Amino acid sequence: MNKGYIKIVLALLSVAVYMQNIAFASGSTPSENFSNEESEQLLTADYEEVHQKLPTGPEEYERLLSIDPEETKQAEHIMAEALAQLQYHAKHTDDYYLYSKKDDGAIIHFKKFNGTDIGKLDLIIPNPDCYDNIINLLSDPNGAKHFDDSFIKGRVFRMYNKNLGIIQQRHSTFFRSWHGYYHALAGKAQLSEDTTAIVLVSSNMNDHDKKNNKDYVNPIVESANTFKPDIDSEEDIKNGKLSKTYINLVGFIIKKETDCVKITYLISIDANTYFFVLNSMIINAIYNKILDIVNLRNIFEKK
Repeated sequence: MNKGYIKIVLALLSVAVYMQNIAFASGSTPSENFSNEESEQLLTADYEEVHQKLPTGPEEYERLLSIDPEETKQAEHIMAEALAQLQYHAKHTDDYYLYSKKDDGAIIHFKKFNGTDIGKLDLIIPNPDCYDNIINLLSDPNGAKHFDDSFIKGRVFRMYNKNLGIIQQRHSTFFRSWHGYYHALAGKAQLSEDTTAIVLVSSNMNDHDKKNNKDYVNPIVESANTFKPDIDSEEDIKNGKLSKTYINLVGFIIKKETDCVKITYLISIDANTYFFVLNSMIINAIYNKILDIVNLRNIFEKK
């Protein structure tokens, strides 16, 4: 793939981080302040505009584009709900409990929602000039390699519009000798002049993994449960050699202030294990993943 095309791909699709594979348990409440319709307006883009920006002919390029308008419409609807859920759960409510306070600029809370755990990080980066750079890093499918040592690689699998597509990311698991992966619908929305959201959500996609083929149900983004696109995965996935993770909801809300950048990070995953894992281990795995995001402060520390 040539360098010019890679730049186009990264400009068209915004993605964030991968999740560590550790067990998960598996609900959906409408947002009080953000409707799916309002969110969808932020995510919808001209399909033809995207198509015209891409070279035609090479098989790799064609693979990235969904040619089914109905699938595109469904993906936009799901991402609109995911964005609304991100905004809803980003609000601090009484059901969150304090888990860790690294300092006043890195506070971690957890809560239960529909049988699953949601972790929330409120992070302050005291450098307002790094707003665009933070978005660019989190918009790179391979950006996590700069702050997460268990990240392996990311790949774009499909693009619906300039802000929405399907990605695959790979990572080392809790046991390190195993490798894991996930497929997720990924999108970006500019909420205001100084606020941007990046969102990831999984559905029961058909990636032809003969080992990890359970009927996954997303407990947070209900509309994702009818989204079953066909993904032509690599042979190691098809042969069941990797462990599979599902993203219930992962997202960033990035806001530029006069003296800093504030990030709210949410994470809820289903690690799809075949054995019982204590809930405390699940919480600890999510906590360690949140600490990777705290590392962004070191990257963007004001000189």
